[in-house]
Formats: sequence, C-alpha cells, structure tokens
Amino acid sequence: MTDLVVCGGGVIGLSIAYKAAKQCGWKVIVLEANSVGSGSSWAGAGILPPGATVSPLDPIDQLRAASHAMFPHWVDEIQNDSQIDVGFIRCGGIYLAQTNGELATLTANEVWWNEQGIAFERWNRDQVRAHSPALSCDTVKRAWYLPQECQIRNPWYLRALVEGCLKHGVEIHESEELQSIRPTDSQSTQDTCTVATSLGEIKTRRACVTTGAWTRRVLQEFVPATQATEIFPMRGQMVLFRLPTRPCVPVVNDGHRYLVPREDGLVLAGSCEEEVGFDSSTTQTMIDDLKSWAINLMPTLASATVEKTWSGLRPASVDGFPYLGRVPNFDNVFVAAGHYRHGIHFSPITAKLMIEVMTGQKTSIPMEPFQISRGLTYSS
Repeated sequence: MTDLVVCGGGVIGLSIAYKAAKQCGWKVIVLEANSVGSGSSWAGAGILPPGATVSPLDPIDQLRAASHAMFPHWVDEIQNDSQIDVGFIRCGGIYLAQTNGELATLTANEVWWNEQGIAFERWNRDQVRAHSPALSCDTVKRAWYLPQECQIRNPWYLRALVEGCLKHGVEIHESEELQSIRPTDSQSTQDTCTVATSLGEIKTRRACVTTGAWTRRVLQEFVPATQATEIFPMRGQMVLFRLPTRPCVPVVNDGHRYLVPREDGLVLAGSCEEEVGFDSSTTQTMIDDLKSWAINLMPTLASATVEKTWSGLRPASVDGFPYLGRVPNFDNVFVAAGHYRHGIHFSPITAKLMIEVMTGQKTSIPMEPFQISRGLTYSS
C-alpha cells in the first residue's frame, strides 16, 4: 500500500512528491512515462516575476504572490536536502517599450504595480544604457525596472527536486506510463484506488495527476467528458547563446519575448506561442526569427556560439487558470496541471495547496477558481 502516487514527473509532480514525503512522511511513488523533468518543466526560461506584497483579489495574482514569497525558503530547503545549486538569484527585470502599443501597456501597468505593491523604477534610454550597456537602446521609448524579479536554472532545479525526493524515500519510476485510475474493490476496508500502469498495478490511498499538457488525454480515460480539464499544448521555441561573460544582470523583457542572461555567460532567448498540437519540434523559421530579434536587441550575441535550440509544450488552459483539487466522482484522486508559463514559479504554492487539499486542511488561498468543476465545458 502506497500513500500517494504522483502521475507525472515534471516540476509540479516532483514538488508535490517532495513535500508529501518530507512533510507528511508518506510513502510516495512518482510515475513518469519518459524521464523525469524532461518535458516543458525543463524547457522553460526560469523567469520569476515579482508577486504582490499586498493581498491581491485575482486568483492568479494570489498564486503568484504566495509562491514568490515562498521561493527563497523553498529553494534553501531543496538545496540543503539535495546539495545542488539551483541557480536562484534576484536579478531584477527590465521591461522595454519599443512601440507605442508597448509604451501604452507598460504605462498602464504602473497602476497595477502600485495596486499590487510591486516596486518599479521608470527608466529613460540613457538609464538603460548605463545599467545594461550590452543592450541596443536606439529604438527604446521608455523602460521599467522591477528589482524583485528573479530567475532560476530549470534543469538544476529539477535535478535538485529529484535528489530531494530520493533523500526522503520517494520511488521514481521512469518509462512507466499511466493507463487508468479506478476505485479499489468496494469490499476493501481502506479508502483506496488502483493505478494501472504499463508495468503493472499499484494500490494507493490517493493519486495526483500532474501530467501537464497531456492531462486532458489522461483524465478523459476515467472522467466524464463534461468534467474533464480543458488543457491544450502551446509550443514555445528557444535559443541558447554562449558568451565569454554575462552581458548584463537583469532579465530583459521585450513584449512577449525575453533574454535571460546566466551567470556563466549563457543567454537564453525566447519565445513564441504556437498552437500545433503535440508537435515539440523546432522550426528553422522561428529559430532564425528569435536569433535575429536577440541580436538586434543585444548586438554582442552576433559573435556568440549557439549552444542549443529546443521547444517545449506549455500546458495552457482555456481560461488561464490551472486545475488544482479533487477530480469529480473520486474521493482520493486529485489533479494539479494547466499552469501554462507559471509551472516553475508556482511550484512551491502548488505543492503546499495540494497537500492541504489531500489532508483535508483549510487551504492557504481559496481553491474554488481552480476546481475542475468550475463549470467550463467546451466541445472537443
């Protein structure tokens, strides 16, 4: 008998497994159809935008504020358990306005930042140059600097979570695909369910589905269509440059694209939003477009080595909210998926909330906006 089976070995699944094993002392198994941390969790940029310092009303702002506040302690805990540096730094973020539309949007954002208690500084072109001389500022109309923006190294973070899980006795089963979850024989005296996999069956007191962009496919096998999650894959492509030294410290945000400079001279350039189903390949057209944009913004990248290109499938939901909580018609099956761009950033609060839900505690923030049963039904 296992206390918890986590179905999906990305950042959300690993975070829940780590907290369940360490805090609750549960016997935990993580199932992963491929290798843990190899999906969209690995593919992301690791940008952690600042959260509100006042009590926000919007559900997503509540998740962001809670998770951002948790991150320093959460990281210390994981690094201590794993002895792996996760590359977490408070680097700040620059937001550039190079068009009139971006200028209007970011000027309006000042109202939101003030309401949320998020610190910012308004910079002119010369201030951007003085702070980050590697950037080309000729077309910059104005910029904003958010000092509380942070970054983390996704692959390092995932390795640390794996080691933290192993230290606390979590079993990690790779290349084992979830096939179904069903209630255990009604004659059982335990409130249990049976998780069927490609390698056999596991009896468990509870199961949590954390399969990211694949969650709808997984749940539709045993959840009525009208109650299934509306999660779909959204592809993002990335380019990784290498320079001899770090060209600037802050993350650079330009519209929906960004440059993330790492301390060792790597610079990550992304991204895009493409609805192409479960196609995780890269395209030369988009990679060339990202390279061109990055070099125009940071000319020193013209002489940089391109280390790697890749893509990831973000788990997007139709209303922008993740699905967190109990699966309808099951007392002990739960879901945590659909975080879109926020999986890394929201991993600490998601783990905390899911443990609270699974143990019947009062949750740290209201969960109603994230329930599967929130009433959204769409045609296939």
